[in-house]
Amino acid sequence: MGEQVVRAVAVGNRLNVAAWRDDASAQAEITRIVGLAAPHLVSDRPNLIVLGELLGLPGVLLGLRAAPARRQPTVQRALAALGAAYLPEILALRRRWPGITLPRALLLARTDALYRPLATALPRLAARYHATIVAGTAAPLVTRARVTHPLRREPSGGNVIYLPAGPTVYNTALVATPAGVIHRINKVFPTPSERDTLDITAGRLEDVRVITTPAGRIGVAISLDAFTPAYLRHLDTHGAQVVVQPDANDQLWPAPSQTCDWQPQEWLNAVLGSVQNDYPHIQANVCAMQTGNFFDVTFDGQSSITHKSATSPRDVDNFVGNSGFIHTVTGQKMTGELLAVAPWVVPDPGVTDPALDLAARRARLHAVGKQLLPGGLRAGQFREVAIAADIPLGG
Repeated sequence: MGEQVVRAVAVGNRLNVAAWRDDASAQAEITRIVGLAAPHLVSDRPNLIVLGELLGLPGVLLGLRAAPARRQPTVQRALAALGAAYLPEILALRRRWPGITLPRALLLARTDALYRPLATALPRLAARYHATIVAGTAAPLVTRARVTHPLRREPSGGNVIYLPAGPTVYNTALVATPAGVIHRINKVFPTPSERDTLDITAGRLEDVRVITTPAGRIGVAISLDAFTPAYLRHLDTHGAQVVVQPDANDQLWPAPSQTCDWQPQEWLNAVLGSVQNDYPHIQANVCAMQTGNFFDVTFDGQSSITHKSATSPRDVDNFVGNSGFIHTVTGQKMTGELLAVAPWVVPDPGVTDPALDLAARRARLHAVGKQLLPGGLRAGQFREVAIAADIPLGG
């Protein structure tokens, strides 16, 4: 196979609980988010659209019974309200699978609402835009069932509902091709917050496959998976050309992370680290970062598109508050190109005032980040940005 060029688009959308009231509003919101990529798409080469890690999670709030949960101020109170609304289903599921936790039983009870919006919208939009589209949600493995009660029908008048096929719930990515085929990859390394709050189950690395699409051989690495060398080696061994990284970082962006004193610096470990020579087949990374306040949980970050190169990136293409391109775990100097980086809420202050030292730049950015939190002066004022770049892929 010779070289092909793929138009990659990463969409960093804002989470909006109010947009997930019912089936029709959910379909409209997904259509709107994918539509943010539309101005960047082309007709003379394959298109790849990458969306956020938890795009479908607000589906848990769909429906009249979930209305009280949508009005809650915190995630824990929203989950409690949902638990009360769906108690009969939760009890039935715990009888069916004894020992499952209440959070997992709740997600199982909401399987159709979590899975169907994306499973319905993505193939339709992939065909409409002639693009391969990747987006994430939380869902168990599913089976399709036919129902006759009109309240359980799809907006189109169909009578299909998705039911849990087992007692485990995964952070999962759906990959829809222009031909309408849909693939699924489960996250292998869930974060502590996913395990503690939602009781998300880890997928199995041996089940992760590379997907051949018109936009190349795609290896999906959901958030923390893209930071994990064993996962990247698995994708590389199976011939992945592009690491697709749907993401939803549930902490302040311009702040220390759990393993580094500046999170954007650590983020290079994945989006740039995955295109190093350690992984000879992987040629690009497309990372889409969801933003916004989901009740009292904040998602923040900068989407990016990177490509393998023997040269070092340009400093002007870096994330805010960063200095250099060093892997924060291994100390390795990284090469590559940052083909596109989404702007953050404000520019790096070092751009307008080069005399500022690194600590002063980060302090100013951190102050703005805190204002974005619920109750802050800029609460919820995250940017919603689609970025695009052409990525050349060798055979």
